Amino acid sequence: MAKSHLRRLGDRWLGTEPAQRLRLRQTSLAMLLMAVSVVMLHHGVALTQGKAGALTWAWTVYAVGGMALVYAAIRSGWSLRFADPSLTTVQIAFALSAAALAYAQVGPLRGAVFPVLTLVQMFGMFQLRARSAYGLAAYALVLFGAVMATMSWLRPEAYPAEFERIHFLMLACMLPAVAVLTARLSRIRHRLADQRQELARALAQLHAIATRDELTGLPNRRQMQALMDQELLRSLRQGHDFCIAVLDLDHFKRINDQHGHAAGDTVLRAFAQTGQAALRATDVIARWGGEEFLVLLPDTAMPLALVGMERLRLQVAAQRIDMGSGMPVSVTVSIGLTGHRRGDTLAQTLERADQLLYQAKAEGRDRICEGP
Repeated sequence: MAKSHLRRLGDRWLGTEPAQRLRLRQTSLAMLLMAVSVVMLHHGVALTQGKAGALTWAWTVYAVGGMALVYAAIRSGWSLRFADPSLTTVQIAFALSAAALAYAQVGPLRGAVFPVLTLVQMFGMFQLRARSAYGLAAYALVLFGAVMATMSWLRPEAYPAEFERIHFLMLACMLPAVAVLTARLSRIRHRLADQRQELARALAQLHAIATRDELTGLPNRRQMQALMDQELLRSLRQGHDFCIAVLDLDHFKRINDQHGHAAGDTVLRAFAQTGQAALRATDVIARWGGEEFLVLLPDTAMPLALVGMERLRLQVAAQRIDMGSGMPVSVTVSIGLTGHRRGDTLAQTLERADQLLYQAKAEGRDRICEGP
């Protein structure tokens, strides 16, 4: 019960979308660090000045209110309109301004701001681009330089100019060093991202090579075998029917002999396009080998499968394929169609479809022979 309650509270605070939850976790950590800084500042002011004055409370409202606005911008989805929905640069710039204002209040304890300043810069180390890291370092250096100069002029007894020059030189060494490290990490991160994209493209290309016929773009024999195995398992679990058709282009050797193999390739590509267009979205046509193709009709009984194959046969016969010589070529297709019988193997179903294809060829081609 307690875990369920905490989970609901977490969902309310962080949302449920994974990327948004990650952004809000980071922002929540930043808010926690800001809350700790507020407590530390009030404690430091109490030690040096006795009690917090109006400036300290104004700083508290500024620090807490600013982080609350950042959280609201991310939680509401408003920040999604920007390139960085986490608002990392905005959060760091705001935290740097809060640190600079805190530096102006704690007097003798102002050296404690420097570790916080480094932590603020490291907060964006794994997200900032090199340009942003350098820009924020320059912004922090100018901001703290202005605060140091102002305080050494307004309160020289608490902020001696000699000490402030030393503090500024420390920052002038520290801030650029952190920025350089952030920039190097950014370059490494983007290089790894580019490598991941290249690897993903290579894997996609290898997958296409392994599962697609290079000439027609249809699934190849290996991929079709895997699809039929999946359909068989689905049929066994759910009890539905499916059909398989073996197709062969009629007199294809004659086309190669009369027009050349390039013309034969054109015919195969044209047939593949026509076949895909004639079938339903759920049907799959694959190149089985040479001029032979195979169609898988999932969740389909014989009467409906016959209608689909007849539609394909008619569209192929009506097609005129331009060979570039001004004399279009037409082809026909013979089809052996059968339904899968429960208890049979795929090999047995394919053998029946092959026998029906031979029968269609023997009976004169350009026809469908069907069997149970």
